[in-house]
Amino acid sequence: MRSLLKENLLISPFLVFYIINSMQLGVALFDLRGMSQHAGHDTWISIIVSGLSIHILIWLLYRILNKGKGDIVTIHRDLFGKWVGGFLSLLFVSYFLILGIFTLRIYIEVIQVWIFPHLNPFFFSLILLLVISYFVIKGFRVVTGICFLSILYMLPILLSMLFPLEFAHYSNLFPIMDHSYKDILLSSKEVTISMVGFESLLLFYPFIKNPERSAKWAHLAIIFTTLIYVYVAIITFTFYNQEQLQHTLWSTVVLWQIIELPVLERFEHLGLSAWLLIVLPNLCVILWGVHHGISRLVTINKKILLIAIIFIVAIVSGFINKQTNIEQLSNLVNEISFYIVYGYIPFLFLAQKIIYKLKKG
Repeated sequence: MRSLLKENLLISPFLVFYIINSMQLGVALFDLRGMSQHAGHDTWISIIVSGLSIHILIWLLYRILNKGKGDIVTIHRDLFGKWVGGFLSLLFVSYFLILGIFTLRIYIEVIQVWIFPHLNPFFFSLILLLVISYFVIKGFRVVTGICFLSILYMLPILLSMLFPLEFAHYSNLFPIMDHSYKDILLSSKEVTISMVGFESLLLFYPFIKNPERSAKWAHLAIIFTTLIYVYVAIITFTFYNQEQLQHTLWSTVVLWQIIELPVLERFEHLGLSAWLLIVLPNLCVILWGVHHGISRLVTINKKILLIAIIFIVAIVSGFINKQTNIEQLSNLVNEISFYIVYGYIPFLFLAQKIIYKLKKG
């Protein structure tokens, strides 16, 4: 596929850093309860363990993609044939669609809780998706530009989280390694689920100029993301003890309530509004991936396909209007994400290795 792409459609290898960062930094940072449920104040160790495991997965992805010389659709077709490979590609694209719905709905939930309690999820989703569709239809280079800008916008938001350190209790972080290896690994599983998105590389790989050179930037992106998660976790754990944290919904947002400015009484409103600039590129990459993946599988007008995707996401987001439904969606996404990154990626690596060896023999 890559040979069919024009030079002006490709991105420089270093931009992979921004794409992967924008995919991993999203709504997961709003609430650290899930990932700290097992390891407690030692969760920062789990984050580092998770980051190391993702480096292995990135290495596997590049081995698969460099050998397959194409995206996930091409690789599936080469390994499993037109029909089975097409079906597996459709499942992978469907996973991205569910991930997009989840990301959008969680952000809307936070907005409903903190700013607009009576916000209509369907209409808000529709308006936001129409903005996203403009970037998607302009192509992957525009989507990449949005990811680049999001990292710049994110830095002052992260710096604002230093204000609560005035009330920090550093004793909450001790004793270190107070939890078993099993608990730390269980928390690492939850952290990895929160840091998914790097597997989007399977879709945009052909759009990278000299893609083999982008591997170091992907690994640097994982290091940067891991450091951000450790940074947010340590600030959160020094402000809350573990009992408080497990009973605090959207703990990161509560931290913004500490900030008092002469011209702004409710800083969390500003923080949540600015966070849209972090969620937006996340959704742009996801919807671009869904749109690109389906257009690779079936012959259909791209604008009609994009309109259909927008309405599907908006309608499903509108129907998910109860907390129990949101929790069910969250559990579903967590399970699928875990099996995709820790199950399917290693399986694809082994399958490619075996099938290529058989064909060569």
